Amino acid sequence: MTTAPRRQVELLEKNRPRQERAKRTYESILAAAAELLVEVGVERISTNLIAERAGITVPALYRYFPNKYAVINTLGAVLMDRQNDAFQKWVDQNYVEGEPERLLANFYEVLWLTYDVTLKQVGGLEIAQALRAVEPLRELRLTSHQLLARQLANFIAEWFNRPVDEAVILQSRITVELGYCLVEMALEDKALPAEQALRRGAAMLETSLIAVVEQGAS
Repeated sequence: MTTAPRRQVELLEKNRPRQERAKRTYESILAAAAELLVEVGVERISTNLIAERAGITVPALYRYFPNKYAVINTLGAVLMDRQNDAFQKWVDQNYVEGEPERLLANFYEVLWLTYDVTLKQVGGLEIAQALRAVEPLRELRLTSHQLLARQLANFIAEWFNRPVDEAVILQSRITVELGYCLVEMALEDKALPAEQALRRGAAMLETSLIAVVEQGAS
């Protein structure tokens, strides 16, 4: 018995608007989708619901996006960009030449910055969950995390004057993945004190990163 090939889902935007009216329509689609992700979840969201909430027709929505997954994928790209900007802000604010340990001793800040930008984006948690749970959307999340891990590995190599070897690459990838998991946990579980959860998680990640750095220096 042969398995039918998996159908590819188109995730790219059809058109990026240039005129102001078109830009407003485009942004209203994204805003409507973000609100609906919070209200009904990724399983029940549809292009019909998005168009209705945005105050446009379904054909008008299809001028910009081929399906609901493409809309969510664009929301995810926006969220990933903001989270990556939070990482760069952490580097810019904490790195002092000759004192790289300051960064590793302040890993809580990058988790908090990521938490903050995700919290402030409408549907931020739901978008992150959709990127993890929905098969057509996982590639965006994986690629973004891999790129950020590579960036972290390169920084560690530069800061501590050591090669980007297998240990650094693996630890950077684990750090990025666990960091996002901690942020999502703090957003999702309202019973947890977010700051304390992120601080404890950051301490664990700092210990692992420092161990890899010291191993390379020995």
